Amino acid sequence: MFKDHICAVPFTSLELHEHRRFLCCASWLKKYMPEDSSPASAWNSKEANDVRDSIIDGSYRHCDSTQCPFLNKILNDGYSNVDDPIYRKDDLPEWLSKYVEDHKAGKLDAPSIVQFSFDRSCNLACPSCRLNVIMASSGKIKESKATIEEIRETFGHRINTLYITGSGDPFVAVAFRDFLRDFDKSQWPELHSIHLHTNATMWTKEMWDSMEKVHPYIRSCEISIDAATKETYENETRLRGDWDKLIDNLKFIATIPTLKSVKPSFVVQQKNYKEVKMFYDLMNSIFHPYKDLKVYFNRITNWGTWTEEEFLQQDVLDINHPEYQNAVDLLNSFLPNQRVFHNLHSFIKANNSLI
Repeated sequence: MFKDHICAVPFTSLELHEHRRFLCCASWLKKYMPEDSSPASAWNSKEANDVRDSIIDGSYRHCDSTQCPFLNKILNDGYSNVDDPIYRKDDLPEWLSKYVEDHKAGKLDAPSIVQFSFDRSCNLACPSCRLNVIMASSGKIKESKATIEEIRETFGHRINTLYITGSGDPFVAVAFRDFLRDFDKSQWPELHSIHLHTNATMWTKEMWDSMEKVHPYIRSCEISIDAATKETYENETRLRGDWDKLIDNLKFIATIPTLKSVKPSFVVQQKNYKEVKMFYDLMNSIFHPYKDLKVYFNRITNWGTWTEEEFLQQDVLDINHPEYQNAVDLLNSFLPNQRVFHNLHSFIKANNSLI
């Protein structure tokens, strides 16, 4: 199924988490680089090259096609979208062919995309992500700032995209917030975009105005929400969150002229699945047609916050879950839509029958 395709991500991207390093999303790609390795050693590690080789040989043996939305689409629909990072081998763009050839020749010296996920600071305690609110100590802040400088010194000359952050919130993590406020383009000569991944609870006009230097580079964002009602948001999926403040912030974000693409995200679970259509409608009412909108629905992953039994209670898309059919029917009421992005293709009706 995948042997005729090349995924660009492992040849272009590096994720730096607190102790682990990945070439893709940690829930999509299970193989990780040596713990606490430097950015350069992680990029050039045997583990990284094994992942790239698995893409070239078509086995994709280190990838989880049930979680990766791009592989999930190919697996269930037989093709990828034109804007996906997966290309047919017989139609590779020239730039990707060069990356692949550089890898084969041992000359793939730097990523063009780097994700800052090495500070988990966040003002919320979301049960699907963590057990408690996490805030970095002064020592951790200093360490994170040193990591940013190491990334700049090692790869800054090649990086064209920064992703901040997949581990917490860029407006809460002091090291990331200071980086955005003090951004110096001269130190990142090839950079043309910064993608923010945030819960948006601190993305106010005042916060945005305090980081004016990065405004031209922040053209896209993912906003993690997981609810469509105040009750679910504040009591189930975003503990310590303020729904009314969030909605005010989303309406402000919709007015930012330099921000072109918005991806509100929703992790489907037992606590919120009845609100999937409501969430889709709400996000459209706020962001469309002002932004290029893709509403992201993602099957839940256990990040160690639940026991196996608790996770099975939350994974409403497990076929053995008592509410499975209700969830599937709800998803099918709107998922076949151009403004939706998801890894739930195996649950979508084809020719009026479930796959």
